[in-house]
Amino acid sequence: MNIPEKIRVLYRTYQISEVDNLHDGGDDLYGQVQYLEERILLNSAASDETKKAALIHEAVHAVDEMFGIGLKEKQVEKLGTGLYSLIRDNPELFIPAKEDR
Repeated sequence: MNIPEKIRVLYRTYQISEVDNLHDGGDDLYGQVQYLEERILLNSAASDETKKAALIHEAVHAVDEMFGIGLKEKQVEKLGTGLYSLIRDNPELFIPAKEDR
């Protein structure tokens, strides 16, 4: 999985940027979604693997926001980790079949 410049979540397009010193006023963060600005920020100091996992985590937050599901942070953590593992461990799931190309 590569980190793209942007992702679509329904009708919103989130720009993805790597930034230094990403934090929420106290704690360092691996990622952060900004709903109004339609941005996902990733901590540039994190490893590539951590950035990818953080991107999926923040994308889950974006989906949750769009559908008004109301997931708790622990639920987002578990769902994000599960989805990231699924994508990482099964890349063939996301390669279009020859007839779909």
